[in-house]
Amino acid sequence: MSLKRTMSPLVWSVTLLFLGIFFTAPVVADDGRFSFGRSIEGTYILDQHGETGRSSYTFTEFGSVIWGASDQKHYSYFPGAGVWKQTGERAIAVRILSFDYDSNGVGIVNMTFNFDEEFRAVNGVFEGKIYPMDVDVNNIDKEPMESFKGDFTGVRLTAGWTD
Repeated sequence: MSLKRTMSPLVWSVTLLFLGIFFTAPVVADDGRFSFGRSIEGTYILDQHGETGRSSYTFTEFGSVIWGASDQKHYSYFPGAGVWKQTGERAIAVRILSFDYDSNGVGIVNMTFNFDEEFRAVNGVFEGKIYPMDVDVNNIDKEPMESFKGDFTGVRLTAGWTD
């Protein structure tokens, strides 16, 4: 009987420990760190006022962005990719890279996106510079060959067809 009494508290402690881990694990794994990312995840169609026309930005939940524009043939650049980070309650900073620019440069565009309360509409500003192809994109040590800036408005792309 003494073994039974010794094992009971041990079994009880281990059981409580596993139940505690089991019931708190989802809370730890889903602690809200990416709730903002889930809110903006998707594609937005922007009208960029200034140097460029319409463009699309697709945001992932975890901080990546893919970009394409209607005027890329005119300006001789490829679709770009980049990163985003949250800077406010409904705001993000974005950095996009795009290569080529007549085979001699890389475009680096910094943007600020401000979302409405439902994350359906967006507005903001952008500023871009074109550097020689060999620039260190994380530690820019060269003068830009060109620069541009403007503002934009846009909407989130939704699934479904309209006639």
